[in-house]
Amino acid sequence: MSEPVKIVRLITEEVSTPRLDGTPGSALYRVPFELSAAPPAGWATAFVEAWNHPQSFTCRHRPGIASVVGRKIILDGTTVEEVESYHKETLVAAVSHANLQVEQAQQASARQRVEAERREAEHGKQVADAAAKVKFN
Repeated sequence: MSEPVKIVRLITEEVSTPRLDGTPGSALYRVPFELSAAPPAGWATAFVEAWNHPQSFTCRHRPGIASVVGRKIILDGTTVEEVESYHKETLVAAVSHANLQVEQAQQASARQRVEAERREAEHGKQVADAAAKVKFN
């Protein structure tokens, strides 16, 4: 991954309106955040997992409300005030965790690719050496 993904801003113009109909949770709404880049494969899954199971969280933490859509993180079922007071640290930690998971996966993939190329080259040399010994006259 060239640059780690970061949260750029809270997208105020896309914050939804609470229902406020008296039902449980009706004062909560959707809060989207813009990311610095489209996350690479696996990032969204790692982020949501880190959000749902943070290393530390407050009593206001809500697993299951986070999703990643394109270049956005969406918390669907919170308030901007809760983001400021409770969720910001968990968001930052989950982004860092997702970046680390993707970086580690990419490094492992690169190591596997190098090892596969080494085995292929070694096999090619063995075939060439053995073929040089095969004489037909």
